[in-house]
Amino acid sequence: MRMVRQRLAWVLFLVALPSYCYSDPYTYGSTGNVASTSLGWGMDSVLPSIAGVDINGLIYRYTTVKDPDADMKVHVGNLNANGDGYIFRETDDWSGVAGNTIVKSFPVSNIPASNWGTGSIEVEGEGRVEDAVVIYSYRVDKCYDPQSDPSCAGYVKPMPELPEVVVYDALEDDAVVDTLEADEFQYDEDGNLILSEEEEEEDTRIEMGLTASANALTIFKAQGQDDIIMAINQQTNINMYYNAKINGGTLNDAAGLQDGTIPDNKKALRNNLAQQILHEQMVDMQYNK
Repeated sequence: MRMVRQRLAWVLFLVALPSYCYSDPYTYGSTGNVASTSLGWGMDSVLPSIAGVDINGLIYRYTTVKDPDADMKVHVGNLNANGDGYIFRETDDWSGVAGNTIVKSFPVSNIPASNWGTGSIEVEGEGRVEDAVVIYSYRVDKCYDPQSDPSCAGYVKPMPELPEVVVYDALEDDAVVDTLEADEFQYDEDGNLILSEEEEEEDTRIEMGLTASANALTIFKAQGQDDIIMAINQQTNINMYYNAKINGGTLNDAAGLQDGTIPDNKKALRNNLAQQILHEQMVDMQYNK
């Protein structure tokens, strides 16, 4: 009966243990039998070699072969990869009992795989272990590094790679360098251009012209617009417009009225009467008369 219960527990654990399933953001899986070839194993060779792997469960089964009266202990465990001692260790005391098969399972609270050192099954006393099975369950956090997946919380969109911009340097341009080397101008020790006498005179005339223009603008701004208009009017002689005469000549009347009366236009009278009669007819038509 005890053997049946152990096998039933073993089957139920394997059914509940996800060999490979997915639940965002975790992927769950389990190892094969890490003790299939040896009672000692390294975790690097049995777990996925990626970041974000955590151990969340362990199950083992083995059979002891021993004398019932002999003392025997079996230790199943993993060294602590980041310190002394063990990160997991379970001891089964078989002293004074006959050999048998044992199955045990242990939930683990998602301990990072990097903390798990070398695993082993060790026998203390008289006897041996056969048909050993050790299986680890684990989960993989795909968002352990948020930058590994855009759907992870905390993901930051990477900056696009900017193209390299080559800055033009005129002093490195061969054409510019050749032109500067062929320059016929002369410069003093301070780097100022040395001008000839004609060029100096030309510069002087330009400076004087600019100065005169600036003075004229200054005078214009200082003097009011009304004063300028008055000064213009004073310089304008308008008497010539007042004294100017136009020779128009004499216009003689040429029209005259004989007998002092204007005869009636009989044709116009007839037209007016005809139009009046026609107007009255149109008015009567509106009232059906």
